[in-house]
Amino acid sequence: MDTSAAKPEATSVQSELPNAEARANLQLFANAKVSLDALSAAFESLHGQTMQMAAVNGSAGSKELTESVVWFRQEISEQEQRHKEGLDEIQRIIDDLLDKQVVEQMRDQVEQEINEHIDEMVKDCLGECLKAHIPKDLQEEVEDSKRELERARLALYNSESRRMNSKLRSDKPDEPLDALVMSNGSVSAHFPKDLQGLFTLDAETCKTLVQEYGLPEVSDSRDKNLNRFMQFCGVRYQLVECSV
Repeated sequence: MDTSAAKPEATSVQSELPNAEARANLQLFANAKVSLDALSAAFESLHGQTMQMAAVNGSAGSKELTESVVWFRQEISEQEQRHKEGLDEIQRIIDDLLDKQVVEQMRDQVEQEINEHIDEMVKDCLGECLKAHIPKDLQEEVEDSKRELERARLALYNSESRRMNSKLRSDKPDEPLDALVMSNGSVSAHFPKDLQGLFTLDAETCKTLVQEYGLPEVSDSRDKNLNRFMQFCGVRYQLVECSV
């Protein structure tokens, strides 16, 4: 089977390794290889110059210098061999690191995609089975029960938040305020983070919070809206007095 089409995908995964530490290690190895390549080139150049010197000195008849050059050539050859072995070892480490990183990345990605696909398939299959084998009125009853259960869960969450907020005191304005959720299960972006933030809400924000949390009797009065929202949050006292 022709596997050439799969190579670009592996290269793409390799080039997008998410692990910053792995990329740093890979860059370190790459830099080392570049440095060793430069050293190898220098050895080869020096080796060539040595050969040329040996030829010149040989023709000149200088036995002592020729022996020195031969010894030096042998030393360079041994150094070059050790250098090549070092390069091979670094290349092996780089290849091994890349293989492990790519395989691990691909394994995690494939497992995630498989799990997501299976979850979607199970959800679709279950939905079709329910439609086929459960009467419509019973399905509606199940959906109503699910919605009721969700409302109960949100109410329980808010009840616990109110219990925690009831312990807060005005002499500790930096104490965090436990957030309450709206009917959709999210927390309003305007919800204050602590008592100080609650006490200093402006009129527009007070009105917005009362509306977002579905509190009754929205007023144009900041004091009324603030007191109503404080009671909703579980704060046991009123900081402001409403004007008559």
